[in-house]
Amino acid sequence: MQRNNLKMFTQISSYIALAMVTLLPLFLILTITRDHVVPIIRPLLLLTFLLSVFGIPLSIVSMFSKEHLAKRMIVLVINGLPLGILVYGLMMEFIDEFLRSAP
Repeated sequence: MQRNNLKMFTQISSYIALAMVTLLPLFLILTITRDHVVPIIRPLLLLTFLLSVFGIPLSIVSMFSKEHLAKRMIVLVINGLPLGILVYGLMMEFIDEFLRSAP
């Protein structure tokens, strides 16, 4: 595949990153203001999270395209954030559970 044809991967991964950027703050605002989340937002957020995990390989492939480097890097970082937050939370839980001093 030629480098010019790889713009398609950059476009797809940028749309996925755009969806993540728009839905995540909406979810956070709704959770902070109320005790419950609107039932329609939760499946959308899960779908967007799964799409962002799918968007990570697309972003890596799009690194070889002739798009602007800044756009490719920003899309890669945004698509990697949800998975990074999840891994960070699991690591902190592990550290808290197993490295805490016993009373």
